Amino acid sequence: MTAEMDIAILNGQVVFPDDCVVETNVYIKDGKIQSLSDEVLPAKKILDASGKYVAPGIIDPHIHLGLFAPLDTELATETRAAAIGGVTTQGVFFGGPQSHLDSFPGIKESINKGSYTDIIPHLVIGNETQLSELVRYAKELGVTSFKIYMNGIPGMIPHVSDAFILDVCEQMKKSGKNCILCSHTENADLVARAVKELREIKGDNAVISDWALTHPDVVEVEAVGRLARLAEVAQVPVYIVHLVSKAAVALLKEIKANNKYINVETTSPYLAVTRFDPQGNALKMEPPFKEQYDIDGLWEGVAERVIDTIGTDNVTMTIAEKNMNAESIWDIAPGYAAAEHHLTVALSEGVVKRGLPIERVLACMTKNPAQKFGIYPQKGSIKPGSDADVVIIDLDRVKEVKAAETHTRSDFSIYEGRKFQGWAVATIKNGQLIAQDGKMVDETPKGSCIER
Repeated sequence: MTAEMDIAILNGQVVFPDDCVVETNVYIKDGKIQSLSDEVLPAKKILDASGKYVAPGIIDPHIHLGLFAPLDTELATETRAAAIGGVTTQGVFFGGPQSHLDSFPGIKESINKGSYTDIIPHLVIGNETQLSELVRYAKELGVTSFKIYMNGIPGMIPHVSDAFILDVCEQMKKSGKNCILCSHTENADLVARAVKELREIKGDNAVISDWALTHPDVVEVEAVGRLARLAEVAQVPVYIVHLVSKAAVALLKEIKANNKYINVETTSPYLAVTRFDPQGNALKMEPPFKEQYDIDGLWEGVAERVIDTIGTDNVTMTIAEKNMNAESIWDIAPGYAAAEHHLTVALSEGVVKRGLPIERVLACMTKNPAQKFGIYPQKGSIKPGSDADVVIIDLDRVKEVKAAETHTRSDFSIYEGRKFQGWAVATIKNGQLIAQDGKMVDETPKGSCIER
């Protein structure tokens, strides 16, 4: 006699990332995908997914938490908002000048207590203390993804030298674990030069659409080429975060043909927003939003597998915290909340608008980030034995984004007033239904900190 399943998802179009879409039933038991079958098996809860897609839970490999509000606060609000949007796992970057040996145990405790999503921790390596402890981070903390800034944020995050990058790579190899180096990949000197030039020409008269002029294409293109060469020298995998320019996509298409160490991420905001969009000061970000042709170039990169993953670079803040109403763009902080709309933006822009296969777009949001960060097939898969993190998608649903209706603690949205097609209608985490039709149905946090 067949054991009763916990959840049966019936009649859905099941998405196998970068492979195919098959109509079948998905059965969940004890927090795992138990089976896929055309049979109808007994289950405690039945979800009819007729006319909908069933996919692995979305993995957002790139967010920030705890920058403008306490970590515990944002675990409660931002991971919850993400879960409503179909996200079940998030990669969070933790920085600061302190030893991560001192700070990380508390971070891990907070995650295990209060997160609605599973968290892949990434640690920023920005000084000699952190460099000297990197091997211990990998062995003792179970963290194998690290981040450096080739271009930092003045007054907040310092940039590092090429020599320091190679030192980080050396320590990663010494750890004996499968580490990956994430990089904010821009030329710091050229950014500083462009900032100086815009200040001299426009000063406080610069408007938000001018902000892109402080990061011309060359700052990304030069740094991408340099990082690729350093990765070859070090023989260490690198992960370029938040790629933004069509020019960099073109270069990476050439580089990736012969360089096995390069992995590339863009973000859903960069795939949907230009510097001229009407949201004004809300759009300040680093790197800045660019042109429509850059959006088109990034989508070409997704289609041609130059771009491997799609994140958000979510940095939640309020209008006041962003100083969004400042008279000068120079006084506005970069960042915005984007995790809740991550899936719908990618589906609407990539699948609905451009006709990309849903299995290709979702590969960049499930299987690929899971593989890059060492958690596949536990995550990013909807095959038997994988964690039962699942999203059900209604690709026909159209909804307008209104900041007042979102679930983040932020009070503005870079998508305000825009309509997107394709939304999560159910989120299953660890084999339990936690969100449905835009609302949480289980308020118990079920996330944990993932050790690798």
